[in-house]
Amino acid sequence: MHTHLHPPRLFAAIRRWFAERSSWVIDHPSEPEAVAAVLRDAGVERFVFCSYAHKPGMAAELNAWLAATSRQLGGYGLPLATVHLDDPTPSADLERALADGCIGLKLHEDVQRLAIDDPRFAEPFDLMAEREAFLLVHVGPIPWSQDTNDGPARVARVLERHPRLRVVVAHLGVPDSRRYFALVPRFPNLFLDTTMAFAAPSSLVAGVSAGDLAPVARAIVYGTDYPNIPYPYGRERTALEGLGVGDAALHAILRENAMRLSPALSRPGNSGTAPEV
Repeated sequence: MHTHLHPPRLFAAIRRWFAERSSWVIDHPSEPEAVAAVLRDAGVERFVFCSYAHKPGMAAELNAWLAATSRQLGGYGLPLATVHLDDPTPSADLERALADGCIGLKLHEDVQRLAIDDPRFAEPFDLMAEREAFLLVHVGPIPWSQDTNDGPARVARVLERHPRLRVVVAHLGVPDSRRYFALVPRFPNLFLDTTMAFAAPSSLVAGVSAGDLAPVARAIVYGTDYPNIPYPYGRERTALEGLGVGDAALHAILRENAMRLSPALSRPGNSGTAPEV
């Protein structure tokens, strides 16, 4: 549910940023076909990928690239659109992207300097609810800072305003995981992904147990951040398998919950193998 593909120049800039400003050593491929090959070899049935418009004026072109890349991969990878609220018509940009094959929207609050509870998102969020698209949101400036500006309360406000909107909080909502877990019974369209929350070494390890996950297992979907991770692909899944959540919960997290989250994911893929969704 959470992988990254970017146009070559943007991907190169992102990799330079990590090389210059973090201790992460990232040596995974970045070309779409190469990324897809790694996932196929790992038994992934279908994957969702995203990019983000970090400034105005680039969302429309980026969305066109994302949709074209999905077609290039034969629909094996399904894209999330991006918008920037300082563009003239973000709702129209999103509508075109959904019509072109995107299945939702990615918002990265820190990179894009946008907030999920910005009132200007009202129209895009209503459009997504109508189209059964979903929002994947990176809340706050984690991992660089643990202050999410009361992220769970802001996400709850959005779900109160848009109860049909499906929202996936990335990175298991770290550092606020347990607060999000408490919201799950109240909001049936709230999900959290596992990205970097279990794979060590990671500054985003959630520190939750199988007992913590059991009551909310129906709301957890699998994600990895591949290929922008400083460790081998597969470590997230291995850690989940070792957590002891039980076969039924593990199967739900790795596959079935994603099918409930997005109708697009329940349609057959072209890999002929079994899950990461």
